[in-house]
Amino acid sequence: MEAEHLSVVSKLPADDILTFLSSICFLFADSARRMRVERSSPVKGSLAEQVVLPCYFSILPAHPDQLRIKWTKLVGDEEIIVIVTQNGFLKIGPEFKGRVSITSHFEDVGDASLTIERLRASDAGAYRCEVMHGIEDTQESLDFCFVAGVVFHYRSSTSRYTLDFERAKQACIDVDATIATAEQLHSAYEDGFDQCDAGWLADQTVRYPITRPREGCHGDMILRPGVRSYGLRNSSETYDVYCYVGKLQAEAREECERQDAILASPGHLHAAWRAGLDRCDFGWLSDGSARYPISLPRQQCGRGQLGVRTMYRFLNQTGFPLPSEKLGAFCFKGKVCLQ
Repeated sequence: MEAEHLSVVSKLPADDILTFLSSICFLFADSARRMRVERSSPVKGSLAEQVVLPCYFSILPAHPDQLRIKWTKLVGDEEIIVIVTQNGFLKIGPEFKGRVSITSHFEDVGDASLTIERLRASDAGAYRCEVMHGIEDTQESLDFCFVAGVVFHYRSSTSRYTLDFERAKQACIDVDATIATAEQLHSAYEDGFDQCDAGWLADQTVRYPITRPREGCHGDMILRPGVRSYGLRNSSETYDVYCYVGKLQAEAREECERQDAILASPGHLHAAWRAGLDRCDFGWLSDGSARYPISLPRQQCGRGQLGVRTMYRFLNQTGFPLPSEKLGAFCFKGKVCLQ
């Protein structure tokens, strides 16, 4: 079993340490109605892949057209429609169109499990499955979906567009990540990822995501938002790269040197950001870059934008800061325990 820790060394007091907790939502029942609940465990998926949220029920009416299946996502006090079906009628919420389905012939098998494809980070959260027969016979369950993984843009320490295809793949490996797939980049784009820099992907294509069309970022889509593509490129051409990193179990600890830790890599930091790490001061990373993660938007930290912010030496966003810069550091520790 592996336990991993990410910590921060900064110019702030040593006791200014953040601890990250993950919580799990459990099934519940509304006692005001006659209800049966089938329990299920939290479901984990990865960016751009698919998950199945289980919903098994024991209501098997004589007339299947009387059975109504409703899946909703719970966001605060609001319920967002995912999919509703009854007697051949089907309604799908706009955020899930083309990406969700429920088990075929659910009325015969007592299975209304929900499949979500092309997962986005924003798909994470609590989902309610409601099986209704009339107004009094109802079965509900609440499933929790966790989506791991984050895509990030990466370039060399020297300047923009210096990586051929092989060096691009290695650059991602060197920062504890892998080169992203086109599907992963598109899922990140659907959640608002915007980057006006062409980068390699795993299929040897070169693309970049634009949610806010602007001069110099048109690509092959002019003024439309979308993922711009240069198509399949010769492996000797040079661009930046888009990397992908999966889940990182992380929590804040003491200073690196006190814990015999190492400088965190950009991959570690992006994974910790996805898990909720928020820090508004630059810190050194293992590749010589300086970055900080923002999970709570505020104007003084990255102009109100979420993500991992990078310090560049030059105005054209190239070059890492000089080693003489007085900054904090992000640290990482992995410990293997044999049981």
